[in-house]
Amino acid sequence: MKRIPFSLILLFPLALIVACSVTAAPSEREALVERIGERFDDPDFAQSFWGVLIESLDSGEIWYERNADRLFIPASNQKIPVAAAAYRALGPDFTFTTTVHHTGDIQDGILRGDLVIHANGDPTLYDRLQSHPTAVFERWAAELRELGIRRIEGNLVGDDSAWERRRTGSGWPHHEITPWYYAEYGPLQFNENYVDLRFIPPASVDGELVIQPNVESAYFTLVNKVRVVERGSTSIAMNRPPFSNEITLSGTVVAGAAPFERTPTITDPTLFYVTVLKETLEANGIAVDGVPVGLGSLLDWPHQADDLPEIARHDSPPLREIIPSFMKRSQNVYAETLVLTMGWKETGFGTFAAGREVVQREMAAFGVRSGDYRFADGSGLSRYNLISPRQINAINRGMRDSELRDLWLDSQAVAGVDGTLRRISRDSPLANNVRAKTGTLSTVRALSGFLHTADGEALLFSIINNGSLRGSRAVDEVSHNVLEMLATHGVEN
Repeated sequence: MKRIPFSLILLFPLALIVACSVTAAPSEREALVERIGERFDDPDFAQSFWGVLIESLDSGEIWYERNADRLFIPASNQKIPVAAAAYRALGPDFTFTTTVHHTGDIQDGILRGDLVIHANGDPTLYDRLQSHPTAVFERWAAELRELGIRRIEGNLVGDDSAWERRRTGSGWPHHEITPWYYAEYGPLQFNENYVDLRFIPPASVDGELVIQPNVESAYFTLVNKVRVVERGSTSIAMNRPPFSNEITLSGTVVAGAAPFERTPTITDPTLFYVTVLKETLEANGIAVDGVPVGLGSLLDWPHQADDLPEIARHDSPPLREIIPSFMKRSQNVYAETLVLTMGWKETGFGTFAAGREVVQREMAAFGVRSGDYRFADGSGLSRYNLISPRQINAINRGMRDSELRDLWLDSQAVAGVDGTLRRISRDSPLANNVRAKTGTLSTVRALSGFLHTADGEALLFSIINNGSLRGSRAVDEVSHNVLEMLATHGVEN
């Protein structure tokens, strides 16, 4: 029998130890996944639930997942399926059209009838996509004057018959209607159905607080109960009772503080629209004898807009310009508008049910089946909405892999640059890298989108937390920290 050299006997255990050490040492990816898991295991969030899916867009490999198929309340991540469906069903070049008609005859500079405005939901009569909110109304006044009209004997009628008379979403709270994000919606929309108030504190406590609305109108009333104080903090409360446009402002402002804005809603968008239109016409030399009215308040209205003479119109900017503004700002009115508009285009009449069917059809193209999630509103304000991180990623992946790719990526907020991610530091590895949609409700926080690692790999992620009592900032600290780990992955130490 051959003997094994003693030196080899000594080397064999050493080689085994080395081999085991190499096998046991975690890879860089495994170490990253471990750190990510530890971050989500933070005991401060033990009573809440994380839903996470991080995957490679290049290889399809899943990097990390936790409760990826569990259904979560998404908050404004609900806007992801809405915007995707709108791009697919309406098309990037879709425009909203508003037409101006009249009853009666035009004689000797007098319209002996009503001026009728018919719209299908244009939400852009605001200074984001117009030079100023009343720009379209002023152009119409000029066009009416060119037709020789100097007086309207009848009423200004807001024809909002394009949609059902639904002005708020299913599951929206009834006790909190004043902040801008709870604005009502309808076929006729002006100034995003709220009023921007600019507060200019006086230099001293003896001075007068100036409150400037971005639109001057008799449609709403401001009741100023705000106190000017010498020191302390600025805190403003706004209250508008249901079905009222009397807005009470209370709280304190510090003398010498910088100007700031608050934005309360109004009720009845149709009547707001035609009231400001009447005021604009009168300011531009056209007298109006009648009153502004919504079609819903008129009994036995005998007319259809298509049967009446058209004397003016306005086409909105295309959807390719509207969706980035809506998504980056997370504008709820636009989300609800798009759902109703998809229903209107599909059936000829805008209902939420018809719009939801369009969204569900378009999501099915991404493998997201209608019975596997709950779609209760367009904006995400409703807590009845339910969707999983895997479903959100499927939508984002499908849009990224489609001919709408560039439009879709451009519609996301960019970290450190714009939208709801603008406050991320420009020195952060997330800046100009993460493109994503945020979502916020009380005890709900969501962030879903795209980023690249340091070595160039494209990743897709969805991170949702439900049930945390720690607040949005604490949840963001975890999710942003995880994204920073991903963004710096591949950096040589």
